[in-house]
Amino acid sequence: MWGGAGWVACTHHRHHTIMQACRCAWRTPPRTLWPFASVRRGGKAVRRAPVVRLAHNQETPAEAESDAASFPRQKAAKSAELVRYAMAGNFAITSLKLAASGASGSSALFAEAIHSGVDTMNQALLLIGLRDAGSAPDKRHPYGYGRSVYVWSLISAVGTFWLGAGVSFTNSVFHWHQPTMVLEDVTWHLWGVLGFSFLVDGAVLMMSLRHVLESLPPDKSISEHVMSLRDPTTVAVLLEDSAACAGVLIAGAGIGLSQLTGHTHYDVLGEFMISGLLGAMGIALVRLNVRSLIGRAVDPQITGAIKALLLSRPSIDAVHSVTHQWEGPYTFSYKAELDFDGTYIAARLHSRYLTEFQNAQDLDKDLKILLAWYAEDVVRVVEREVNLLEAKIREEYPEAAFIELVPDSTDTSAFAIEGNKQQALRRVEQETINQYLAQLSKEKEP
Repeated sequence: MWGGAGWVACTHHRHHTIMQACRCAWRTPPRTLWPFASVRRGGKAVRRAPVVRLAHNQETPAEAESDAASFPRQKAAKSAELVRYAMAGNFAITSLKLAASGASGSSALFAEAIHSGVDTMNQALLLIGLRDAGSAPDKRHPYGYGRSVYVWSLISAVGTFWLGAGVSFTNSVFHWHQPTMVLEDVTWHLWGVLGFSFLVDGAVLMMSLRHVLESLPPDKSISEHVMSLRDPTTVAVLLEDSAACAGVLIAGAGIGLSQLTGHTHYDVLGEFMISGLLGAMGIALVRLNVRSLIGRAVDPQITGAIKALLLSRPSIDAVHSVTHQWEGPYTFSYKAELDFDGTYIAARLHSRYLTEFQNAQDLDKDLKILLAWYAEDVVRVVEREVNLLEAKIREEYPEAAFIELVPDSTDTSAFAIEGNKQQALRRVEQETINQYLAQLSKEKEP
C-alpha cells in the first residue's frame, strides 16, 4: 500500500486481524453502541459503563424505519395520482363508447369499449399495488412490500391479454360472419364519442409522458428509458393510453371505410386489429413485470458510485462480495463486505489510549483491562464508520433503503502482531500510522 507491491499483503495481513478478533461482537444488532457490558463478579452478572463513549448523531431504529418507508410512500403517491387521472378518464369514456356502439352496432367501437373498461379495472388493480408498495417494512416482510406492485401489475397485464384481447377477438370472429353494424345509424354522435375519447386518452398520455421525461437521462432515448423504468404503473399507463389513442384511430378508420364503401367488414377488421393491439400490450406488460418480480440488479452507475464512496473513506481498504437488487420500484438493497484498515482505527484511538498505557502503574495487571477496553472501542469505531457510510449512501441515494455493510477480512490466517518481528514491517507500520495521525490532527472528527 505505502511500501510498494511487496507490502500490500503484509499491510492487509496487519489491518484485518483486528476485525477478525471483533467478529463476534459485530453480530449484535446494528446501530447498537453497547452502552453497557456484562461481566461476572462473585457469581453475579454486573453491568459496567464503558471507559469512553464516542458521541455522534445516530438514527434510532424507529427513525430509520420511518425514513425507509417515507421515500417509497412519496413516490407511490405521485404514481397513484397519475393512475387516478387515467382511471377517471377511462371510466368516463367506457360508458360513452358502449352507448355509441349499441346505437350503431359498430364492432370496432364495441372493442374500444371493452378496451377502456379493461383499462379502468387494470388501473384499479394498480392502485391496490401502489397502496401496498408504500407500506413500511415489518417483521413478516423485512424488505418491505415494494414488489406487491409488480404482482398486481402482472394480474392487470394478464387481464388485458385474456379479458381485453380474448373477448375482442372472440366477438370479432362472430361479427365477421354476422356483422351488426347499421350504416344508417352511424351519425355525428358516434364521431363525437370517438373525438372526445381521443382527447381524454391523449391528455392522460401527455401527462404520463411528462412524468417519464422528468427522469429521462441525457444519454438515453425515450424508448430506452421507458423499457428501463422500474415503476410498472407509469409504464402501464403510458402503454395503455398509447394503445387507447391508437385504438380510437383504428376504430375511426374502420368505421370511416365502412361508411365510404358500404362494406361493414372494415368495421369488423378494425375490431380484429384492436384485439391484436390489446394482446401485444398485455404480453409486453407481462414480460416487464415478470422480469421485475424475478429481481433486477441495481444500475451499474449507482453501484459504481456507492463503491467509490465507500473507498473514499480512509478506514476502508477494499470492498468485495457486493450484492444488490431492486426490492420494488422505489427501493433497493445493497450488501457489501468491507476490509477495514486496522491502522486507521488505531490512529483514531491513539490519543485516548496513549495516556492510559503511559499511566499504567502495573502493566502486567492493567494490560488485560486495557486490551479489553481497546477491543471494545475498536468495534465501536468500526460501527461508527458503518453508520456514517450508511448515512452518506442514503443521502446520495434515498432509494437505498436496505444497506448491509459487513466487516470481513480477506486475510484471517494469522495475527497481525506476528509482523512485529520483522523490522521492515515495523517501519512501514510506523510510517503509516504517523501519516494517519498527521491527517487526523488537521481535520475535525466527523
